[in-house]
Amino acid sequence: MLLKWLLFSLCIMPAMFSNTRRKCPMECQCGMDDLDRYQAICTKGGLNSLPSRNDLDIDVEVIIIRGPRNSITIGPAMRQFMKLKVLRITDSNLPAIGSESFWGLKYLRILDLSKNNITNITENNFRGQDNLHELDLSKNKILRMASSTFRHLTDLRRLNLADNSIVELVQRNLFMLSKLKYLDLSGNPLQDLQPDVFRDVTELKVLKCRNCQLKKINPQLYNLLPLLSELDLGRNEFKFLDKDEFRDVKRLTKVLLDGNQLSVVVDQLFRMQKSLNHLDLSYNRLAKVPNDSFLQLTNLTFLDLSYNKLVRLEPQSVRSLSNLLTLNISGNVLMDLLEMRETFEVIPQLTHLAIADMGKLPIGLLTPFKQLRYLNISGNSLDNMALQVIDPCRELEFLDLSRNQLHGINEDTAMRIQGIRNVRLDNNPLICDECHMGKLINVVRQLQWKWDTYPICFLPNSLRGAEINNLDIGGLHSCLDYITDEEQNAASTSYNFLEHGGLNTLAILGGIIFVLIAVIILSLVACFSKNRARYYTREDHLSGSDSKCLEKNLEAATITTLGNGNSQTTTTTLTLATTPTNGSGTATGAVLSSGTEATNGTSNGHSLSLSPSNAGTQPGSQIANSEDAGKEINFTFPIDDRVCTIDELVLPPAPPPPAGVHHHLQHQQQLLHPSMGSLMYSVSPSNGLTGTATTLAAAAAAATVIPPGAPSPAEAVVVVLPPPPPPPGASSSLSTHQMDGSLASLREVQQQLVHLSSTLEPLVSVN
Repeated sequence: MLLKWLLFSLCIMPAMFSNTRRKCPMECQCGMDDLDRYQAICTKGGLNSLPSRNDLDIDVEVIIIRGPRNSITIGPAMRQFMKLKVLRITDSNLPAIGSESFWGLKYLRILDLSKNNITNITENNFRGQDNLHELDLSKNKILRMASSTFRHLTDLRRLNLADNSIVELVQRNLFMLSKLKYLDLSGNPLQDLQPDVFRDVTELKVLKCRNCQLKKINPQLYNLLPLLSELDLGRNEFKFLDKDEFRDVKRLTKVLLDGNQLSVVVDQLFRMQKSLNHLDLSYNRLAKVPNDSFLQLTNLTFLDLSYNKLVRLEPQSVRSLSNLLTLNISGNVLMDLLEMRETFEVIPQLTHLAIADMGKLPIGLLTPFKQLRYLNISGNSLDNMALQVIDPCRELEFLDLSRNQLHGINEDTAMRIQGIRNVRLDNNPLICDECHMGKLINVVRQLQWKWDTYPICFLPNSLRGAEINNLDIGGLHSCLDYITDEEQNAASTSYNFLEHGGLNTLAILGGIIFVLIAVIILSLVACFSKNRARYYTREDHLSGSDSKCLEKNLEAATITTLGNGNSQTTTTTLTLATTPTNGSGTATGAVLSSGTEATNGTSNGHSLSLSPSNAGTQPGSQIANSEDAGKEINFTFPIDDRVCTIDELVLPPAPPPPAGVHHHLQHQQQLLHPSMGSLMYSVSPSNGLTGTATTLAAAAAAATVIPPGAPSPAEAVVVVLPPPPPPPGASSSLSTHQMDGSLASLREVQQQLVHLSSTLEPLVSVN
């Protein structure tokens, strides 16, 4: 016996010593995997470089490196591990693969570089990998791939390019991949699939183009893939599929078309897919399933029609589905479940049924299903009385009652649940007391298996959030009344808003909000534009309104008079600026000066402008150049939309200037109107003019509407229309002593201007 132990020890000692001699980096764990291959797993993160032969045995066969916080580059570091069969470097911020990084690794079969920052791949990246079977480059940042990128991977079977940023597949992208069986392009914004791209992968069996913004598929593509058995086109933008869409792919066993925009399944769409056993049409816009849509699908075992707009599922449409085991019709809120009893009687062999988010379930709906194993009736607002609907289902192994309105579980239902391996009761307003949950708590304590999730108490408040498997039945209340608490009701989430067509409601609300925002923006733009410019025509004056001034704050005004004539045009411009009264009561006025400017080549004009000055308090007035008398004065104040029209002006008499006036003011005329508040102005001579009646009248009229304490100066424009030409023989000018009579006839002259203005373009005043 002792000899046997010695021999055994001698046999195992080399193996023990060999294991102790194996090297392993501090960041990794080393050992044998299920296939008896020596492996190193480095998942602690923080790596800045790959393990070297000084840290890891060169005969390692499996290396798995995963983040977080890795920052790794490959280079030629992997070439030293010549027996490497599996290499996975994921989530490690890898920026590139490197040229010929895997040269010489002739045993490498699986290369996984997913979840990195690779942006570009070339054929030199995979030189020497003739024996590679699987390549995973998913979840990187690849934009484009040149032709023949994978030409060295002649034995590749699986290629995963999902969740990159590839916008286009060019011709011969898959060149030399004649043995490829699995291709995943999901999550790339391709928008189109050119058939020539797939000319080199005629043995492809699985094609996944999920969420690729596809609107249609060229039928020639299917013609190039006669062995295709699984096709995933979910979450794209297909609106219609032609009757001959899948005519050339007769070996399909699984088709996923969920998350598209299909409104109908045309008759005999799958007439050539007699081997099809899995069909997913969920989350589309199907309103009807024609009777012959599934006529040839005698081998179909899985059918998902959930979250569409079906009103009815005709018995004839599923009558040929003799092998159907799983049916999901959840979320078709328009469907009348009373009419579904007849359809269910045609497919009594079902083992899996989902009728979630549908509303009240009529008693007896599930009577045909004696073999049902899986039942999902969540989100249907079921109360304790409605639970009778599950009575016919005696073979259940999974029951989903979540997101309903159950307050408790009675004794009969608790005994039924005792035989079900997994039950979901979360998101129900359960009352954890003896009469509501006492029986179920006892059942849960005696179960020989564990549920994935246990029911959670809603009432009383002291037990809210507690799982029933942790409760002591002896410490519960005897029986509590249910109090509606909408704000905290756990079952308030039982109505799936988005899945019940709430997406359309959200779209409508979003549209209304967008329109309101647009209206507000346009209103603000209109108001801003209104403050920036004021368009004035004589129609404002002719409107007959008794109110001649629209009271707004005025900051400044520029008054312009236009004369007429065949050879020359007279233009008078006056700028009036105001400032508020200072603290000492002294008024800050405006000094009016005149000048001339030529227009239209030979025209002469008068230019008058106001500039701020302290004019004092000495009033005075003098009227000269009476050829301007009788003119109608129309002036606008675009600042804050103030418009005034003066039809008649009566200037106050001009008192003599007081003694001691400064010499440079002796040729100025100063005017203080009784209603002008603290504003003062004076007229200074220029080019022999001492001020005209038009100038004084415009200034006086402006002064009457400038409130005391006007804001800081700005600019506005006032346009003064010229008088009609004088009659033949009349004097071209009036003397100063005739000015009073001319002002009295101002109304008569204005009426004559009405006829003249009808032939003139509207005058525009712009700030």
